[in-house]
Amino acid sequence: MRKLLLIPITALLFACGEETPKTASDLDLEDFNQRISYALGADMAAGFAQLPDEIYSQLKKEDIEKGFYDLLNADENTETTECRTVLQSALAQPQGIDTTKNSMSEISHCYGSIFGEMLRNSLSAKSAMKEVNIDIARIGFRNGLNREDTLIPIEERQQMVADFNNDMSKLAGEDFIEKKSNENPDNIEDEGYILIETEAGNGASVDLSNEYNIVYTLTNVAGDTIISTIQDPKASEEQNAQVVTAKDIVFPEVWKLATDQMKVGGTYTIYAPYDLAFGEKGLSRPGGQGYVVQPYAAVVIHSKVLSQYPVNTLVKERGEKVIAEAKKLPNTMVDESGFVLTTLAEGDGPKVPEGSDVQAHYILKNSKGEVVENSYSSSMQRNQPAPTFSLNGVVEGWQKGVPEMNKGGRYQLVLPYNLAYGEQGNQGIQPFETLTFEMEILDFGKPGTLVKPQPQQQFTQEQMQQLQQQMQQQQGGQQ
Repeated sequence: MRKLLLIPITALLFACGEETPKTASDLDLEDFNQRISYALGADMAAGFAQLPDEIYSQLKKEDIEKGFYDLLNADENTETTECRTVLQSALAQPQGIDTTKNSMSEISHCYGSIFGEMLRNSLSAKSAMKEVNIDIARIGFRNGLNREDTLIPIEERQQMVADFNNDMSKLAGEDFIEKKSNENPDNIEDEGYILIETEAGNGASVDLSNEYNIVYTLTNVAGDTIISTIQDPKASEEQNAQVVTAKDIVFPEVWKLATDQMKVGGTYTIYAPYDLAFGEKGLSRPGGQGYVVQPYAAVVIHSKVLSQYPVNTLVKERGEKVIAEAKKLPNTMVDESGFVLTTLAEGDGPKVPEGSDVQAHYILKNSKGEVVENSYSSSMQRNQPAPTFSLNGVVEGWQKGVPEMNKGGRYQLVLPYNLAYGEQGNQGIQPFETLTFEMEILDFGKPGTLVKPQPQQQFTQEQMQQLQQQMQQQQGGQQ
């Protein structure tokens, strides 16, 4: 039996023949349908509050409203691709809005269209379009756009919208899983998910302790792709695969349950109710700004494990290949510690002494050849000189390798993981990663001449007591 929702669906429907309100003064906010429809529109308009005043003041509000309504009322296949191009052109310059290609009216209409499409897509994904009166949503949007949204307190409005979205997601998910269960009665697992093998695997059983080279796609019940390793549908599976472990956040509990019946080389589809997917909390975006997967959302997972290995095998193998290729280059030395140093351009200055302060530009690449850091571009963007560092405070590979370099020279320095960030990795650097640095030595000096020591922060006795209390509270919460 389906659980009762917080929002009775029957309360969302208008009585037959009831006239749709035309303005905010005509609304009956005791009627839940009118209240939630108004709240949804006003909530979308709140996004315009983030626009700088110099842009917001130039936009034509009536055209924004019309664009919002037009797209909210449009067929679900209607897209705003052209509008996105218009806005990119109009906002390309930092000095306000560029109207050389499109009028302010067209630009404003496109702005509203984007927001109308966002709300329509959100409602469609939850099969909730029929539950909302779009004319009343337009009134809420208009009031919010004109910053006259005073009918519902903002905290209440935000909670209403969150509860409505959660209830609609839950209901859409239940309907979807029920439909798929009826279509696939022989594929229903005891835990409540549905597992379909579309291509049998010929390899070993999928082992949760391994890492996988996997092709993986997660969609919502409307079929919209949320997460996918596939970058080019025309490319091969190997080209579209990524290496991950079962600890990766993209794998919900249901995928881990299903691995009991999955083999390497097999293609599987999983239909999962929300409680076996990302639950009541959903999957938040980095920084907590919105959701990757909405709370209470059922999901569909398509996956194929192409191969599996003990964790970190592939990154080690890639690193060994990078080192082997570096050793083949001309003007190259291989240190007994393991680093490989290639001279790209001989410097005419002296060698860098051990323990020195050094100023250098560098480009850092991982074992895949991906650029992780580029000091040239970051210095240019920030209008700052090349970075400086103390050889006493960097990874062992730099401590050993940089003293083999001359001032004014350019070098390629390849560090095996044990001379870089080791088995733990670092921010942006995965464990066991072999790193390649292209370095240009600009200057060096004695310790303290280029890098000034940071003064230690001093705490008062009261601040120390507060820190100790916080630590004790944290330790108590962990027990």
